[in-house]
Amino acid sequence: MPDLHFAVAAGLGAVLAFSAANFAANHLAPRHPRLVYVLFVVLLAGTVIPALALRTLARAAVAGSGALAFSPWPLGLALAAGGAFLALSLRGEHAEQIGRLPGLLVALLPPSLAEVLVFVGIVFNLAEHLTAPWLGRPLAIAAAILTTSVSFGLYHLTHAAPWNSRRMVRILLIVWLFIGGFYAATGNLWATALLNTAMAAVGFVKNRVTRPTELSFAALLALDAAAVGIVLASL
Repeated sequence: MPDLHFAVAAGLGAVLAFSAANFAANHLAPRHPRLVYVLFVVLLAGTVIPALALRTLARAAVAGSGALAFSPWPLGLALAAGGAFLALSLRGEHAEQIGRLPGLLVALLPPSLAEVLVFVGIVFNLAEHLTAPWLGRPLAIAAAILTTSVSFGLYHLTHAAPWNSRRMVRILLIVWLFIGGFYAATGNLWATALLNTAMAAVGFVKNRVTRPTELSFAALLALDAAAVGIVLASL
């Protein structure tokens, strides 16, 4: 079993690597093809490195090994909750914008999975594990939800506009209280990623952002398969 200090360092290193890569892509080298961003920031820094860190955390008994099981009820709950959120949030939107949803949902699965691996799989589990001896499990879960929400909101300062505004950070802080609460209730990262994808799609529709769908639908599906395959292979 890996030393706890090593597991904590691996987890925090993965969080910092993802945030630094995202900042570099958006602020130091902002002009690049979408595929480059997905390959290096989403798949490498956001999926490969966090998945390996999660394996270390699982071996140190910080994260549960069942968090990446394909369990029917959490996945069904995520689909139901995500569908309801989409229907309520996009009620009254133009048909043209609603028609963007399939492409957006496919395009946003890899980055949404990366966000969940980093800020739920690593940050949530670390916060809960480290605070439980002092707070007890119920309060440790609450602290983990809050820590996850705050860290995800602050992470968006590494993004480009419109995602790095103070208003957007405040909105995401609230949204991710629900994401953290969903994971606390289900303990499933795949289901949490599906719910996060649906919530992210609403933001892209509302803000009229089209960059995630610049690639062909076939390329987006291939990147989805790559993201899921990387996690399965890493674990």
